[in-house]
Amino acid sequence: MLHKSLQLSEPTKSQTDDALAELKRVLRMPPPPVPEESLQLLYEAACHDTGGSQAARNFLFWLAGRPDPTGFIGDGGLELRRLDRQLKDACFEVLNWWAGPTRSDTPLYEILRKLHSRFVQETEKT
Repeated sequence: MLHKSLQLSEPTKSQTDDALAELKRVLRMPPPPVPEESLQLLYEAACHDTGGSQAARNFLFWLAGRPDPTGFIGDGGLELRRLDRQLKDACFEVLNWWAGPTRSDTPLYEILRKLHSRFVQETEKT
């Protein structure tokens, strides 16, 4: 098997200056707006008791690194396959927002609080 080594050259001053200018431009941009409709859609789906609901709930709690209050342990990204197109698109919109700087994390945590309260109360009833 033939091995070729990859040789990376040092960037030129012009390339470095261009990269720094782009980075500064991006850092000055305001954070993206909260995808309120997508968060609401995922919240409403997560309140039910279906496979898609379970996957939506798992996704929302996964974003914050918290366990699903129902005790469900998902299979990572495979859970997205259980969602219909609308919910999947909502997940990607929320993930894109969450992955960058946000003005506030409150919108997601409010939804998680409501879901946690809802499912803990349902568990206590049984």
